[in-house]
Amino acid sequence: MIDIEKLTQAELDRADQEHHTPTAGAMISHVVANLWLHQLKIEQATLFVKKCGVSLFLTQAGPEWQAKEADFIHRLNQTLADEGDLVPTTSHQILEYTMLKESLGNKFKPARDQLFDLIQDFDTQLMFITRAIELAQKEHHYAQAALLVELYGWQKAQIRRGQTILGHNVNEGLASAEEDDDED
Repeated sequence: MIDIEKLTQAELDRADQEHHTPTAGAMISHVVANLWLHQLKIEQATLFVKKCGVSLFLTQAGPEWQAKEADFIHRLNQTLADEGDLVPTTSHQILEYTMLKESLGNKFKPARDQLFDLIQDFDTQLMFITRAIELAQKEHHYAQAALLVELYGWQKAQIRRGQTILGHNVNEGLASAEEDDDED
């Protein structure tokens, strides 16, 4: 007889240990959680942004972003399973692992602010993606590393697209640009 409670507790214990170590699998869980929540935020923005040039961009780019992020979630989860890593499969895990912030009030913000919030989320995700790449390479999880590099490139391109619509320099107002300045 399968002891579901014992298996569940073992997985929770393993997840806790791996998130404190951290491992590539644990860091990819953060990436997956961020992508999942980001899809919701994109949905909110595309539904509630007020009519202007930014809304046209979001109604075109938003569904594309959601589809691409859903694809990355599926592919990342596959690589987690392929390596015997833990796969986040509950909303509780997603909410625990995400580092993105959501708010019901975002839908009332001006369109430019809603788009910039999504761009900042792409930027926040890069921090987890780069750390996951390093860990995957260190652990010889090359398929995970390759997929994460692909995700990194795609997100950088989306940051540029969004910043262009806003008339910003590609790194304007982003945390990663501030971190780069701190290193000088």
